Amino acid sequence: MGQRILTSWRHNVKEKLKRGFGAAWKWIKRHKALVIVLIIVCAVGGCVLRIRQAGQEMEAALSQMALQTDEAAYRDLTSTINATGYVQSDNTRSLTTTLVNTEVTEVNVKVGDVVQAGDALCSFDTEEIEESLADARESLDVAQAQSNLSVQGAERSLSDAVNAQNYQVGTAGKNRDYSWTTYEEAVADYNEAVADLESKTKEENDKKNEMDDAESRMNRAQDEMEESAGRYAEAQAAAGGDIGDLLEDIQNGTGSLSGSNLNQAANELSEAYSDYTAKQAAAQAAATEYSTISAEYQQIKAEREALENSVDSMKTAMDSSYHTYEQQEDAYNNTVITQNSSVAGMQDSLTNSRLSASVSTQTQENQVKTYERQLEKGVLTSPISGTVTEVNVQEGDTYTGGVIVTVQDCNAFIIEAEIDEYDISDIKEGMKVIFRTDATRDEELEGEVIFVSPVPTGTSSNGSLTAGAASGGDVTYQIKVAINTDTDRLRLGMTAKMNIVLSEVEHVLTVPYDAVQTDENGNDVVYVMESVTGEDGQVTQQQRAVPVTVGTEGDYYVEIISDEITEGMTVVVPQEDAVNIMDLMMGQ
Repeated sequence: MGQRILTSWRHNVKEKLKRGFGAAWKWIKRHKALVIVLIIVCAVGGCVLRIRQAGQEMEAALSQMALQTDEAAYRDLTSTINATGYVQSDNTRSLTTTLVNTEVTEVNVKVGDVVQAGDALCSFDTEEIEESLADARESLDVAQAQSNLSVQGAERSLSDAVNAQNYQVGTAGKNRDYSWTTYEEAVADYNEAVADLESKTKEENDKKNEMDDAESRMNRAQDEMEESAGRYAEAQAAAGGDIGDLLEDIQNGTGSLSGSNLNQAANELSEAYSDYTAKQAAAQAAATEYSTISAEYQQIKAEREALENSVDSMKTAMDSSYHTYEQQEDAYNNTVITQNSSVAGMQDSLTNSRLSASVSTQTQENQVKTYERQLEKGVLTSPISGTVTEVNVQEGDTYTGGVIVTVQDCNAFIIEAEIDEYDISDIKEGMKVIFRTDATRDEELEGEVIFVSPVPTGTSSNGSLTAGAASGGDVTYQIKVAINTDTDRLRLGMTAKMNIVLSEVEHVLTVPYDAVQTDENGNDVVYVMESVTGEDGQVTQQQRAVPVTVGTEGDYYVEIISDEITEGMTVVVPQEDAVNIMDLMMGQ
């Protein structure tokens, strides 16, 4: 913005001075005699007042001439930033090599040659490199053979450790599994014996209850037999003897009883005897039953006691088998840990052998790769297609560093330019650029901003300005412009005068940039000329300030927005460089 204002101001000043001096010279030519008189009077030293009055008149005339006007008109405006750039290649390669202090055996190109990607540009003497590469490969083979032997030994040791692990762990696992099976069988036998004991105990309890019932019945039968025996004894006493004696007395008609008493006593004694014998038989039967059941009970009790002993033995066997299983389980786990540790140790040994092998051959491998890369660089080839613009070696030279050949793609030009820090913030990628070159004459070519540097030119790698850029000089930023217009007239290094388009508007009301002034309130105004009729009927031109809003700014014209200014109205363009006639006359 500042650069545009400064450029516009200088242009206006130059044009105004030119017009002012031109008008003054015309006036002097028309008043040649007056000027001569004034000069004579001044030389003589007289008529100073007249000369001053004449100067005032002439100054007033020049002031009148300095009042310039223009018309408000509709125009297309383009706001631009002017810059000068240079045509460069978009793809440039400055080629070097690491083969320092190596003889150049052949140079295949010269400046101006067109090359394709992959073409050989120059060659170097690689005989020593080839010999060194052969020696390095031989050393590498020996180191690799030694390392392979060490690795193979470690691999065999690891294989043996794995086989031992499989056998030892397998055996320990079988022993553990067998002991567990034995324990499970002991548990089954124990559980079966416990079940049998529980069943036999129940059977014993049932039989004891049955025996107790038989004993109760036997006791009741004995009691009944004894009661019956008492009644029978009483009947005998009453009858005076036993049943046989009574029957004999009845037959003989003797005894203490006779007649019906004897028969009654006989009947009672017979009944008592019958009851006694029946009760005696019942008691004997109950005693026999009790004896049988008691014997069965004792047998079941003996069997239950035997089962108890068997259960105790089986529990001892079960506990012993479980203890054996625990020992086998511990033995298995210890075997697994021991064998795993052994295998891990062999694996570590193998890893160390491989690492040692890798390290022991790394130096030789690196040396071989270094010589191979150097050998590949024995022929310098072009990475791009383009034109050779620089060749800095000749056949027989010993290369000591620096750029050997520069290749530039002349089919892909760009323009590079440096932009002042005042304007760089207004420039964005994608902006349209109009430029001209001497080679393309008056043809306007179009381009587009494709790169705006985020750091100023002369910035070091750590982001700080270099001494030159930080010493008070102008700070500039690089931009790159793609060329969108096809032309075959551009060459590397040509100067391009660019207009970077910030904005474009069409058919807007405009006035000269200097016509916009600022009033005492800081508002933008434009002074328009109006015809005013005085009381004496004389028409004069007077100025009136009209507030405006400023829009897009061009190089000389500026867009204004106002309801009071229309196309064709005369606007005042102030001239701040009015020439003082006395200064002109005095040579100042």
